[in-house]
Parts: sequence; structure tokens; C-alpha cells
Amino acid sequence: MVTTTRRTEEKGQRTPRSMDVYQEKGGVKGVAYCACGAEFRNKRWYCGDSGAIQIEEHELVCPACHRIADHNPAGIVSLGGEFLADHESEIRNLINNTAQSSVLRNPLGRVMDICNETDGITITTTDVKLAQKIGREVFKSYGGQLQYTWAHAESPVRVTWFR
Repeated sequence: MVTTTRRTEEKGQRTPRSMDVYQEKGGVKGVAYCACGAEFRNKRWYCGDSGAIQIEEHELVCPACHRIADHNPAGIVSLGGEFLADHESEIRNLINNTAQSSVLRNPLGRVMDICNETDGITITTTDVKLAQKIGREVFKSYGGQLQYTWAHAESPVRVTWFR
């Protein structure tokens, strides 16, 4: 069973295109590189595997590194239940594989931290979509109950899985 909850204070109002303060607003002439290896060109972040040497190099901090430095996750995934305790290593492998495949498509979607809690595991991510994908992959593989909770504006998405 998948449950979706969306809370907004203003019903019927259009939201701005991007309210994310971590997104780069302007362009940079040429290519800019982050210390993590991501490159920013044409107002987009790409995996830094092009190998092309650019004449004009700029150093820029990507939104994912900025979120990690600020300890401000965009997504929080909570996994819990008795099933989790019995299959923890398998679920951790699934989380790691999902995160690795996501970074290849979106260099800004990374796992910030995986914490063991008394009642399960909590995963924080730098991207909303990655948090949703981790919850969806665990749900597809093991069943259980999955719930997404979005809040208004800058609050992170909360994904809760229980079995």
C-alpha cells in the first residue's frame, strides 16, 4: 500500500518554478568544476567524466556538496519493522546500488548519511527524487507499507517504509 500526503498552505496557487536555494541561479562562462568531480556547463550539472580540458576553468560548489556541508537534507527515508532487522544487509545493498545508479544519471542526488536508529534505519539524501526512489525500490523488492509526505516550501520529503 502506497500512501501519498501533500500539504500546502495555499490551495490553488501556482508555485514558483524552483524554490531551491541551492540551485545555481546564473550561468558561468565556460565550465565550472566542483571538488566532488561534477561539472557545471550550460546551466546544468553533469558527471565529470567528459575528460575534455577547458580553457576557462572555474571552481564552484555544487548544490549536493553545499547541502552536505550545511547538514540540510532534501529527503529523509525511514525504514523500520521486524523484517528490516532480519534482512538488513540485503536492504543496505539495495540502498547502495540504488544510490550508485542514481549518481550516474544525476550527480546532485547523493546519500548524505545512513544512520542506525533503535527502530530501524534513517537515510538522508541531497535530492528529493533519490529519497523517493530508495523508498520505491525497497517497496518493490520487499513489499510492506510505503508513505510519502511532502511539506510546503523548503522542507524535505519524508519517505517511510515499514514491514
